[in-house]
Amino acid sequence: MHKLIIKIFLFSVLISCSKSEDSLINPDGITDHEITSHSNNRVSSLLMTKSEYRDWVNNDEFRNSDKRKSLTNDLYKKYADKYDFIFFILNEPSIPENLSYYGMLVGVSNNIQGTGQEIYDYSLDYGSNGKLKAVMQLTGLEYLRNGPALHELAHNWANFGIDTHYINGPGTGITSFNYKPHWGFTGGSSRGQLGGFDQSTLVDNGNNSYTVNSFGGFANGGNGIPFNELELYMMGMIPSSQVSEFDVFTEITSFSSGSNKFNFTANSRKTYDSQVLENLLGKRVPNSKNSQKNFKILAVVITDTPLSDEEWNKVDATAEWFSKKGEDESSLYNFWEATNGIGSIDIEN
Repeated sequence: MHKLIIKIFLFSVLISCSKSEDSLINPDGITDHEITSHSNNRVSSLLMTKSEYRDWVNNDEFRNSDKRKSLTNDLYKKYADKYDFIFFILNEPSIPENLSYYGMLVGVSNNIQGTGQEIYDYSLDYGSNGKLKAVMQLTGLEYLRNGPALHELAHNWANFGIDTHYINGPGTGITSFNYKPHWGFTGGSSRGQLGGFDQSTLVDNGNNSYTVNSFGGFANGGNGIPFNELELYMMGMIPSSQVSEFDVFTEITSFSSGSNKFNFTANSRKTYDSQVLENLLGKRVPNSKNSQKNFKILAVVITDTPLSDEEWNKVDATAEWFSKKGEDESSLYNFWEATNGIGSIDIEN
């Protein structure tokens, strides 16, 4: 269901800030847009003019750092600096034709060691004093529920440190290519949010030939799957000792598929356990005992018309579902379920 997503991650030098995270950056509350909060105080809307919204969508201005920062700065005129993530949700029934992605996450700051990322803090330009970790755009009103919300959140922590490979298509005599920040031909305790195969299905046929159950290189079905062990480790949810051994294949030279099986040859196979993982990336700091497990999200619908009652209720119900701290009795995974009940999210304004 997913189109190819090109991720942009911003890195910068550390900016030290001293204001309280709960303070308003601009306490006068005068915003450049009409910003409205739903009565349940979970979701908000930001009203653009027709031409501004058209430019935002048609010119993909979420990718424009100045436009993106201007919009977040406007939000901080109304809301406190208490959010780990800001989600922009387009008021569209499905992805607009001219956009090439269902969702995109842009990193704002990182203070975690041992995931392959540099330490950086670009939050001040966004209107935050060090609290904001990333901003995300979802290009359809239903994509918080259906995905790729979980996929994009995974990109806040992964994959920055493991060299992975993928291919353009089937054939022999092919050449694979570097596929960070996705897993590509990487095994895991299950298929991952960022792609990869189920390690338990791997069959070694000899002579660098392998068979595995079918999988996606960069995604595996939106919010229909949970995070796997490697992703949970990167997120700080579990220790490295709980990550089962997995293989990373590179230099793939042939690929074919059939009967829900993938057959491939690869000249390079590297097996990772917890020690190999830590030797490559270093120990995660903070570790799983001390890492942040609860996150606050500001969810904002970007629109050029005031939301109808139906639209308000739809996005509010979705935010309630995604942040529920419990099972939801559906085939999709909310954040709590996707982290095996270890992590949680509060969506509030």
